[in-house]
Amino acid sequence: MNLKSKKELVARTLGVGVSRVKLMPEAAERISDAITRDEIRSLVEQKAIIILQKKGVSRSRVKKCKRSGPGSRKGSKGARQGKKDLWVKKVRALRRHLKYLLEHGIISKENYKKLYLWIKGGQIRTVKRLDEIAREMGRRGE
Repeated sequence: MNLKSKKELVARTLGVGVSRVKLMPEAAERISDAITRDEIRSLVEQKAIIILQKKGVSRSRVKKCKRSGPGSRKGSKGARQGKKDLWVKKVRALRRHLKYLLEHGIISKENYKKLYLWIKGGQIRTVKRLDEIAREMGRRGE
């Protein structure tokens, strides 16, 4: 039994999309007999025809970055993201890279300890600079 036309009739009657209309298979005969819009509405009340909920798109990601441009910012850079947070982020990245250099045999254990303390002391500020110093130490054979 093809109920495609009935599905379209239900969608037009209730003002929803055809994909949201679900016809219950056990009530197929009653649905096929329904001709008027009133009969269709009564079948919806009897749960022989179900209208599925609308699927929405989450707007949370958009809300997160909306209105956060330079014109909306109040407070200094340090007020929006603390200096300590920046420091911790930077040091963790440097230590992670330092560990990578040690594991891949690019630097020795002695150089690892030396560079670790340099990072702690703030003498090395970027991963690029850490790489340069590590290569230099490797060339000199320290």
